[in-house]
Amino acid sequence: MTEPEQTPTVPEAVERIRARNGEVHAFVRTRLDEALAEHAARAAEPARSPLHALPYGLKDTWDTAGIVTTAGSWRYRDRVPERSAPVHEVFDAAGAVLLGKTNCSDLALAPESDSYVGGTTANPHDPARSAGGSSGGAAASVALGMSAFDWGSDIGGSIRLPAAYCGVLGLRLSSETWPMEGEFPAPPPSLRWMNGQGPLTPTLERMRAVLRVAAPRLRTGPARPFRARGAMIYAPDSGTAGRWASFEADVTPALQKAFGEVRADHGLPSMRRARNIAAALWASHMEDFLACDVLTLREGITAVLSALVFRGRFGDRRFHPRTAEVLLLIALGRITFYRDRAAARRASDEYRAAVDALWDQGWLLVAPTCTYPAPRHGGSVFNFNTTACTMPGNVADATALALPFGTFPGGMPRSLQIMGPPGSEDAVIDAGERVLAAAAAAGANGVH
Repeated sequence: MTEPEQTPTVPEAVERIRARNGEVHAFVRTRLDEALAEHAARAAEPARSPLHALPYGLKDTWDTAGIVTTAGSWRYRDRVPERSAPVHEVFDAAGAVLLGKTNCSDLALAPESDSYVGGTTANPHDPARSAGGSSGGAAASVALGMSAFDWGSDIGGSIRLPAAYCGVLGLRLSSETWPMEGEFPAPPPSLRWMNGQGPLTPTLERMRAVLRVAAPRLRTGPARPFRARGAMIYAPDSGTAGRWASFEADVTPALQKAFGEVRADHGLPSMRRARNIAAALWASHMEDFLACDVLTLREGITAVLSALVFRGRFGDRRFHPRTAEVLLLIALGRITFYRDRAAARRASDEYRAAVDALWDQGWLLVAPTCTYPAPRHGGSVFNFNTTACTMPGNVADATALALPFGTFPGGMPRSLQIMGPPGSEDAVIDAGERVLAAAAAAGANGVH
């Protein structure tokens, strides 16, 4: 893939969208003529911020007044919000130019950006593979230089996985420090603490600029005091190692150069156990998810079965098959292993306390973002290990940065993540810069 310019102008981004979006499906909806007119006007103004006149996209879950916002759902294909989410207001006030809404999975549930509204987002490195989800359109657009940045959401890896698959940077911000507002549909209140927001960018410098603009309005919660002491390696166990069994050996040299002090005796539950804690939270709170939908329980069951069996062939598009598969797995978990809500919350509280203890000692956790390369389309939902390394960060409500780190055999991007406590985005990005510099100096395969 030809690397795009890292800071496209609005005309350059518009040209790329017009040339490539029909095959990539990164944007579900565009406003290109309006963007060109806004760019011409803003180019003549004094700069309002570091983002002035830069082109950007917004995941199609963020409300935009007067612009259709669907959350990838065919049922909401004509939904036009009256008010914008704060994040849209922030970037508009900063002088950035919105190009359109980027594709996501139906109701932002599946780990692939595939919907009846926006089609299937292709991976920029291999169109036969997924760009990830649910912020897959955002990651693909940034990777292809169709936008200078995007803003996603992440309740199970929805920023970090697409960033990893597409070879860009993605940051999940803690919901404790950066509370969510204006996302559609909002998760149930009982699990809203697991949902984070944040930027997808081509560089850490751009990420810092986006956060500087967004923080005064969006960073309204408490931040814990934190000073990084070193790196604690959180390697996958044998059950979740996937295609990256050599993770610890691969990352240790760069971490030692970047931090000096590196350890692996974290004492945390295995990745598999942490993934199951997250799965228990989702399944045991199934009724809360159902309460967020306008369908009755009977209508929902019928719609899920129709999507699984007929896959939209007879016009029933209430759920996309990928979303129906996720809902089926949640329901199966609810009626089998994960029926006890109180037990799920106790397990998550214990896990979070163990992670907090490491953060209190100054350790940043370093784990894979995913131990598999981007899967072929349709291959994510039933491989439970694709989200095994990201979901622990949601349980801990971590500030979690997905960072390109070499390639898998075959050339697809590989990524590690650095996790710190709520409000530690500066420390996490500083660490990311040191890791990238150390890996580049060591000649790590494909790191850029």
